[in-house]
Amino acid sequence: MHRRVRTLSIGVLSVALFAAGCSKTTDGGGTTDNEKAKTQTGSISYEAADNQGPAAAVEGATKGGTITVLREFDFEHLDPARNYVNVQQLTAGLIYRSLTGYKENGTGEMLLVGDLARDPGKDVNGDCKVWEFTLRDGLKYEDGSPISAKDVAYGVARSFAPQLNEGPHYIQQWLYPGGEYNATYKGPYDGGKPAPDGVETPDDKTIRFTFAEPHCDMPYAAAMATTAPVPAAKDTRTNYDLRPFSSGPYKVKSYQRDVALELERNPNWDPNTDPLRTAYPDGFRFTFGLEAAQIAERLVADAPADQTAFTWTDVPPAVLSRTTSGPVAERVVKGPTQYTWVLNINTQRVTDINVRKALNYAVDKDAALKAIGGQAAGTPATTLMSPTTAGWKQYDVFGTPPTGDAAKAKELLGGRTPELVLAHANTELRTQQAEAIRKSLTERGFKITMKSIESSSYYDEIGRKNNPYDLYLGGWGSDWPTGSTIIPPLYDGREIGPEGNNNLSYLNDPGISAEIDRVRKLPAAEQDAEWMKLDEKIMRELVPVIPVYYDATYVLHGSKVGNAFLSDAFGAIQVNTIYVKQ
Repeated sequence: MHRRVRTLSIGVLSVALFAAGCSKTTDGGGTTDNEKAKTQTGSISYEAADNQGPAAAVEGATKGGTITVLREFDFEHLDPARNYVNVQQLTAGLIYRSLTGYKENGTGEMLLVGDLARDPGKDVNGDCKVWEFTLRDGLKYEDGSPISAKDVAYGVARSFAPQLNEGPHYIQQWLYPGGEYNATYKGPYDGGKPAPDGVETPDDKTIRFTFAEPHCDMPYAAAMATTAPVPAAKDTRTNYDLRPFSSGPYKVKSYQRDVALELERNPNWDPNTDPLRTAYPDGFRFTFGLEAAQIAERLVADAPADQTAFTWTDVPPAVLSRTTSGPVAERVVKGPTQYTWVLNINTQRVTDINVRKALNYAVDKDAALKAIGGQAAGTPATTLMSPTTAGWKQYDVFGTPPTGDAAKAKELLGGRTPELVLAHANTELRTQQAEAIRKSLTERGFKITMKSIESSSYYDEIGRKNNPYDLYLGGWGSDWPTGSTIIPPLYDGREIGPEGNNNLSYLNDPGISAEIDRVRKLPAAEQDAEWMKLDEKIMRELVPVIPVYYDATYVLHGSKVGNAFLSDAFGAIQVNTIYVKQ
């Protein structure tokens, strides 16, 4: 039974809960035909036992060793103001903490609890307009200095800065509703106020958020990196990406862009203040610049140097058959995730709706999936939201088979041959996938030019309003499992800015914006169905994207990696309670 957080009460509240703070995804996925996506259930807990540290011990786990994460490319951002990709957020959760967070144990059970805060927050007046969080005792940064509520407020403030605009914008929009979130307040730099309107810190332990409208989802929004503390004295602005100041169990030891990131223990992190993280490994090493096949081959071989390694990169098609039986199969982490991958159509450049409809008929979704693993990568999509989202219902505007409908595409084009630029990340699998898409579009009436984008800046590039591309893939999952975390961020044109956009189709339709406002004001019990209706309305009337597939993951880890499981919150292997087998 789905219940929204609007009915918060003291104790444990059951709610539909799938994804937190993991909007974009950079790694595809994998599943099998007998694994079905489902709306994940979880709880917000105010029980003292759930909110107290230390985190529950993992049976058989011991401290020590180094976990290696093998990756194709570097992270775009680790700065909490700019961090909005799932695996980046998982990594950053080792370095810094937010007001709230998710407890997971690999069974599918999830609890939203206090992280820096003692609990998931107090609805001061019972109307969801004023939220207060009290920090725990004993919180320290890596240098031993105390973490202050003012640092949390400053972290929120800097997320308004135009040069740090790539992160989530929920709290910012709630503080400054009715238009572009940073139109009036642009952060603390260059003479700006140290905190936005509506954010108060009456003492070093308390931070209070006051909104004009009810926002009963605030405990979820507080789990995002937006509420991570940043001491003003350590703020290096755009360079903070390279050296976030640690409030978590690990700190940055070294970071060579595109080569490696090394994390070591933060000696001033106190496990008794942390209900989420066990911090079993002595450190983590992230190695960048590897090919997907190279990563998979190394993990299949399980040589001593790779036995303590894992990857967030899906096993490519050429290696899949060697992972389905024997000891290797026991080291596969797989399952459906909360992401839908769409081919965004830049509606600023592709203005003819019949061309956009023809693209939907022309794309061979089956070929796009086969290029990255077939059924191990997901299932063909027809909707904007994932089946994991509360209120989701199947519809298919175009009624095409997964392989597409060439005749219908050519009929809509009427003899025209539109020339379009298809951008893609420059990894092996994404290049192969883009080629499969190009081939189907070319065969069905389009002239396609492919453009490669460096993977470590992919979302930055396509997030620029004036980008020179017509088509590009993007993966998006709910930040918590309602349409309010999918439809508004992706299709509300009022939030389009020069850079850092999540609305990658650049759809700007006043009617859709008005519908978003209408649905947001409905009672909680009515919103899920209405978001789904708006999902279909957008596709049926405006066609800003081609839904390609519902994502799943299929990844490997070494034989000495313990407690590696698929995070329901982030759709990738969770690292908070991982350990090295001795």
